[in-house]
Formats: sequence, C-alpha cells, structure tokens
Amino acid sequence: MKFTELSDYPVPPGTVTIWTPTTRADSAGWHTDPRPFTYDQSASIRRSTACDSDETSWLGAVFEIDDDLDDEHFDACLRGWITRHEALRSTSDPTADDPHHGRRTYRGAHLGVDAEAVGGFDSGDDVRELLTAVFDTRLAPTRWPHCIVATIESERGFTVAFAADHVVMDAYSILLSMSEIRRLYLSPRRGSSTEMAEVGSHLDFSVHDRAVGLGLTVDHPVVARWRTFLDSSAETPGFDLPLVRPHLQTRDRARTPRQRGISEYVATDNQATFMTSAARARGHGTQTAVFAALAVTLRALTGRATLRLTMPMHTRSEARYAGSVGWYVGLAPLEVDLTAAHTFDDALDATAAAIDTVRHLPSFPYQRIVELLGTGGEPEFVVSYLDIRHVPGAAEWEAARAQILRGGSRSDREVYLWIARVPGGITLSARHPGHDPADASIRDLLTTYATVLRALATTGTGLPLSSYTHANFAGATAIDGARPA
Repeated sequence: MKFTELSDYPVPPGTVTIWTPTTRADSAGWHTDPRPFTYDQSASIRRSTACDSDETSWLGAVFEIDDDLDDEHFDACLRGWITRHEALRSTSDPTADDPHHGRRTYRGAHLGVDAEAVGGFDSGDDVRELLTAVFDTRLAPTRWPHCIVATIESERGFTVAFAADHVVMDAYSILLSMSEIRRLYLSPRRGSSTEMAEVGSHLDFSVHDRAVGLGLTVDHPVVARWRTFLDSSAETPGFDLPLVRPHLQTRDRARTPRQRGISEYVATDNQATFMTSAARARGHGTQTAVFAALAVTLRALTGRATLRLTMPMHTRSEARYAGSVGWYVGLAPLEVDLTAAHTFDDALDATAAAIDTVRHLPSFPYQRIVELLGTGGEPEFVVSYLDIRHVPGAAEWEAARAQILRGGSRSDREVYLWIARVPGGITLSARHPGHDPADASIRDLLTTYATVLRALATTGTGLPLSSYTHANFAGATAIDGARPA
C-alpha cells in the first residue's frame, strides 16, 4: 500500500455516486459543545478562515468491495460509521465569539446521507478529475460535513473513495475507517455481525490536549528543547539537497506551484524482515533501523553528519482511543548525530538514543509551543514512520487494491516523507516542491535509501557506514523485486 494523490491511482470507469452526510431532517440536533478543539485543530481552522486560496488539507483512501452496490445497505453502513465516531459529527460553530474554539456537535437521531447520482463515465481519468474536484472544493475545517464518500460501480463490484479534512482524521484513522466501512457493508450482506468494540471520542481527547498546553510556559524544558531545535534548523536545514532552493519571494501559497510526489517500494517483505532481524540482534527495532538508514542515506548524499527533522508520532496514549477516528498526532524534534558513528551498529545506537530523548515530546501540543515561542514554526522537513501490518483489516488490503490518499499541497519549502512497513515490504512516499531539481533529489534519496536497506538485509549491521551506499548494492532500485501496491 502506498500514500499518494488520487492522480496516481488507476481509478476505474463506471457509474459514480457521491454520498454526503446530512442533518437536514433534524437541524435541531446540533448543540453547542463546551469541549474545545485541540491546538492543532484551532490552528487549522484559523489558517482556513484567513486563507483566500482554494487550498485544502484532506486525507482519504480508495479501495474495492467485491460485491454489488446496494444503496440501502451502503446508506446504513455510512450512517453507522459516522454515528460511531463523534469527531465526524462535530464542527466549528460559526456563531461563536471565537470560531477557532467554539464547537457544535450533532446529537440528534436522524443523521442522513444524501446520495447524488452523478452518472456513468467511460474514462477513469474523468472519474478521477470529478472526485478530485469534489474533495478539493467541498471539504474544509470550517464546514460540515468533514467527510465525503464516493462509489464507482463497475463490472467487478464497486470502488469506494472517501476523503476527510485533516481536522478530523489522521492517517491511522483513514486506515481504521477503510476497514470499518468494508466491514459495516459486507458483514450484514454475508450474515455476520457488525458489532465492534466501543471507542473513545477525540472530543474528549481535545480537553486533555488543551489542559496539557495550558500547563506549558516559556521556561518549560519541552519549550526550551523546541526553541533550540528550531533555531538550529533555521541555520542548517535538515534536508540539504537542491530542492528547497531557490525559495520564492512570496509566502502566498496561492501563487506557489503545487507540490509533486512519488511513492515506491524501497524494500521487499523479505528484505524488511531480514533488516528487522539484524536490528533486533543489536537490541533495536524497525523504527530505529528505518531512521538510521535515512541518516546514513542523507550523510552519503549531503556530507552532513547530523540528520535533523520533525517526526510525527501518535498520541493515542489511552486504550479507548486506539480505534478512534480523530487527529491523534504530535511532533518531536529528532536529531541523529552520526559524527562518531563508524559502523551501522553505531548508527543504530545513535538513532535509538536520539529517539528515546524525544519520545515523550509529542504529548505536548506543538502549536501551543510555537505560540509561546512567538514563531510560525511550520515544519519544513517531516518524516513519519508507521507499521500498518497489524491494523484491523490489513490482510484484505492487497485484494481490495487499497491505497491511502492525500490532497494536493502548495509549498516551495516543505519536504514530507512517509515511510511505512506494509504487508508487502517497506514503502517510501514523498511530497516536495514542484520543480525538476526536487524530483531529481527525491529520486536520488529513494534509490540510495533502497540501497541501504538492501545492504542491511544482505550483510547485517556490522560493516562500516560507507559499505551501505557502495556500488555493490547500487542495483537496489526502489522497485527492485518489490510488488506494486
């Protein structure tokens, strides 16, 4: 499974229906909710209300269901899913004195779903263009509903594509939702139970997030740690490749070219398994190996001994939030210093120490921290790692041709890498500034990173660092031996 824009998915032709949640039959079911938004949500709402461009920030998924589309069953499936997750029934209150904090939540009993029959399409490209336009124009952090679903009926069943504004979903929520929608639709048609364990509400988590943020001061050690990192990053960018220069003179995102992206397998399942075994023999896990390999890769490409990046980590610290839909992501400032590292074992040790130092930081809201520091503080080099093999329903993803989606983005500075351990191996997805030097840089990184992972799987972790980017392993291109998603 990869993480791409919809333009990179082979959308089938067919009959398209857009499914939009509605409370039109019970508008009195909306109530003022005293629970605040998280700091991240408030910042997203604030940016949306202040932005004159058409930029959106949504995540989504596309997957197949090997069954006929029954409108009544699918309607019930979507209503059950939205009812289950309170975050999907809550939004900002435009009548509040401060819409960045004012919230209203639907508690009525007549949630509905409007089915808009768009019609038949002979071209998958036309379907893709339609869906992209719908998701881009109808989703916003200030406008409910925050999630829209589409179905495409074809000869072999139907395809589901859905998108949700980032204000209500993180990437893990997308994976959970994809599996839940499939289960809620297929189970009653196959005579099995749709009962699922109760989950907590992200709205309750938001109360905790605000309480933690209000406890921070400019003198707090966590704030001081971020101050040092952000100051250092301004002087020595963490991603020193020719893709963030030259910067445009304007900060107006509407005038900034759309970012480009790439997503490939960088290791097969066997290679990833061998790499993990080698790391565990040294007392480390896959996450440590993934980031150590990235540090070695960028050292080889840039000559810098220190990898400096912003690392997203989940904040689902309580069991009730494990299966909950919401935005459960915090940030940590990661710095891996390979100055004293001679072998990959040394790199693993240095990386593990660096991660352990910042592992607790994502629980402190980043937007509150930059507020205290008085800086915009938008991360420009972000690297995420996620093992998604054990998410409920993961075993079905390959057969369902499932793929995680992201909306388009505009920035001449940001570089985002998403590294995932998936059932078929390890994938690396990226979005980056939209120009040719950036393309070349990212492809160099991807190829070199695959080389490092293949070397780890072949030789273990005890060799000198230069061995892992040596020409002996140059054949480890991103697609070498890896199956497509």
